[in-house]
Amino acid sequence: MILSRLTRAIRTQNWFAVVLEFVIVIAGVVIGFQITAWNEGRAEISREAAYLHRLEAELSAVTEDLDTAKQSIDAYFNWITLFLDGVETGDADRAQEGSWGLNAITSVEIVNLEPAALREMISAGELTIIRNDTLRSALASIPQMQSNSQASQEQMASDLTPIAFEISGHFAARLDDVREISEGGYSTQTIEFDFDAVSQNDELLRRINYAALQNRFQAAHFMRYRTEIEAIRFQVVNEIESRGF
Repeated sequence: MILSRLTRAIRTQNWFAVVLEFVIVIAGVVIGFQITAWNEGRAEISREAAYLHRLEAELSAVTEDLDTAKQSIDAYFNWITLFLDGVETGDADRAQEGSWGLNAITSVEIVNLEPAALREMISAGELTIIRNDTLRSALASIPQMQSNSQASQEQMASDLTPIAFEISGHFAARLDDVREISEGGYSTQTIEFDFDAVSQNDELLRRINYAALQNRFQAAHFMRYRTEIEAIRFQVVNEIESRGF
């Protein structure tokens, strides 16, 4: 319809009509582009809001996992401290009370620091959807944080594996105590060992002390990353609140 009017105006040399039709066409194209851009902008903001809410929930879960891991290794340390105190004081009953630490002190807890939503954003090339530059940089640092954490945990596991093997050679487990694991049936007698032989084995005790030191390194590891992850989570929360999402 516009084309026919434009053709007719040119034939009659009605240049005002020609210009007017061109203006109408160009205005329509510009308005169309603006509407498309507006719709795309609204859709992008909606995706950003959804990602931010997922990130807040998943970062909260990461901090909870870090808390749980630290609680576990603190429990291992408390057991082995009780065991070593019994050995040092010649109190076989006290050493037996902390004997579960012999089994647990070489454990390495694993926590994944990288939220699924962040992996999804990075793989889809949508990290730039986060408009806050500071927050975007903080989120971008998490994959490297996870890589460093994993390398550290793998090194700890490598250091502790031979110690775990050596310690295991000095105790026997009463499997009946742990058969019904849903009931948490192990007791202070689940791990059996020769108190005299263990308490006089200086090399073994040095290795157990080294494992206890690695346990404390793990505790510091989890506390450090919890602080960093929690700081990023607070940035996400502040962004959600300031943007009204």
